[in-house]
Amino acid sequence: MMRTYACGLAALVLLAGCSTPYRPPQFLEPGASFPGLIDFVAEADKKSGKQEADVLLVHGMCTHDATWATETVNTLAAQLAANVLPSASRSGGSGIITIPDIIHTPRGKLLVKSLIWSPLTTPIKQQLCYDQTDKSPICLGMPAFPGKRASLNAKAKDGLLDDCLPDALIYQGDARFEIQRRMREAIMNATENADPNTPLIVISESLGSKILFDTLAGMIEDKDQRAAQAARRDLERMAYLIMAANQIPLLQTAQQIPAPGDRQTMQAPPPDSLQLLLKKREDFSKDRRGPAIDALTLIAFTDPNDLLSYTLPPERYPGAIVHNVLVSNDRTYLGLFENPVKAHLDYLSNPDVGSLISCGQPRSALCK
Repeated sequence: MMRTYACGLAALVLLAGCSTPYRPPQFLEPGASFPGLIDFVAEADKKSGKQEADVLLVHGMCTHDATWATETVNTLAAQLAANVLPSASRSGGSGIITIPDIIHTPRGKLLVKSLIWSPLTTPIKQQLCYDQTDKSPICLGMPAFPGKRASLNAKAKDGLLDDCLPDALIYQGDARFEIQRRMREAIMNATENADPNTPLIVISESLGSKILFDTLAGMIEDKDQRAAQAARRDLERMAYLIMAANQIPLLQTAQQIPAPGDRQTMQAPPPDSLQLLLKKREDFSKDRRGPAIDALTLIAFTDPNDLLSYTLPPERYPGAIVHNVLVSNDRTYLGLFENPVKAHLDYLSNPDVGSLISCGQPRSALCK
């Protein structure tokens, strides 16, 4: 009885001591100023009268389905007082599902393509279903886990360890180039008919950012000119890159060879996939006839309590104007802990993040 009372009292204390330390968000770089989606539509209207901008959405690790695309698009549209016209047509010949949506803003259209690559890794992750305490949708019907775990440990094991981390292990292992091949096909199908003068906004999460960047870098060097030209076109018109739950500094450690006592590797590590893309984009700008390509605006959202995410040091990414934004995706209890699954997965459902993506900083006068 006393133990139950003590546990209940502890729960009340935790609830009373909860906070969201980064709500409103905090900008690490002083004087942060960047456009929102609405500004790109308005600018396209001024330049070409087409009143359109393209948006490419790529999810990160952990199992995702079409619901993620719908919720993300609706979160962005709500900030713009916009209507969403979902498309009935979906493609998935590469194993990656492409979901098109149109956000009708007061200033024009955002043509959204969401790339759902989760089906590529789901069959492999299902090998771990026996270990889950509370079965996820991909594990329904599997035998119950026989052991007893503390509730918080069970949530972390079920989510981060059994459903999320395997995605990174699968990608960094033997499946890497096959996943890139499938992503290459999905990117080309999603963007090859786009107007080269229409700005492209990319919104990517965690592992999805690396998969996307690795794939584009490979396409640029591809002997298939169709693939190489598609990658160059997309990079040249990419005006705005939003990264949530960024893992590139962590994942890059898996692509280096240890050299005992070699301090040079620590001080000057090999370029990561984002650095390589920015360098290619800079080279394109020098080669092209006509005006140079503007520097890429890069917004990196990080919840400091997200165990799997890292900020982006601006000095590592010349060719981009980097803005690191600290946000709270869930409550912090007594300054001790935040739900690690929500901290990593809830960026694009966070209204603070949606507001900054859609309306910029400071908030655009075009947003109500």
